[in-house]
Amino acid sequence: MFKRQYCYLVAGLADLIFDSGKVIPDLVEFREELKEALHPSDYYLVSILFLPYDHDNMIAFFEGKTDKWNIHGNFSPDEFEEEKKLLLTIGRRKDAMPSYMVEQMALRSGEEQSVDRVFTWQKLTEGYINLVMRSGNRFLERWISYDSDIRNIFALLNAREMGLDAARYIVGGSNLARELLTAFSSGKELAIPLEPDYVPVIFRIATENEFLERERKIDLERWAYIDSITLFEYFTIDLILGYLIKYMMVLRWKQLDPVTGESMLRKLIDQMETRAMSAGIGD
Repeated sequence: MFKRQYCYLVAGLADLIFDSGKVIPDLVEFREELKEALHPSDYYLVSILFLPYDHDNMIAFFEGKTDKWNIHGNFSPDEFEEEKKLLLTIGRRKDAMPSYMVEQMALRSGEEQSVDRVFTWQKLTEGYINLVMRSGNRFLERWISYDSDIRNIFALLNAREMGLDAARYIVGGSNLARELLTAFSSGKELAIPLEPDYVPVIFRIATENEFLERERKIDLERWAYIDSITLFEYFTIDLILGYLIKYMMVLRWKQLDPVTGESMLRKLIDQMETRAMSAGIGD
């Protein structure tokens, strides 16, 4: 399948981070850079990675807490309000939001009862996974499958430890998700699945006690997985999507643990500079 090449955007990504010594750009600024540089159909794929922020915002909207709005989402409080009004209109125009989000909005149309946060989160996440799997982008499909497996493993282990119903937290219809649900419902000791091949490693890390070290190791596994599925992508949207996910990790770690954040940032810059040099750009 044809993929557009963004040679000079990719070559300049490392420079974008440290432009004349300024501090690392925030996610809003970096997203604007991508919006200006990418073809609209490729930028749509970027916007998909920001939809989980919209999930949080939708729950905040349902709870009347728009003061807690996450600015990284695709939609503003006004756009949520407009969608709510459209649901009450007979002659509706095409929805601006993904259909799975509209469905959750419709379920609550005119309702005033309290929000079941876990149920809403689960349905939004399932809808998101389905949207990604229909996106036509192989990188996003592989990434969401991998990341969902990680989150489901943590969901099972945390639910067991806290005495919660894991069925409310495990999402998606993957083979691993079904296996985890079966293990939980049986109440038996879980035999760690051997497939996909990364699952035993994730289980081992997930059972470590020290929070920051566990999170660091999991993100390093995510990082390595992105590297493995973009190995032969040099200037395509797939490489840029992988870079964006890593960039989000870096920003998160700069808040959690600045030392780890700086280390990951240096690694990200080095990787992009190596790619640019290997392609002979910037010589």
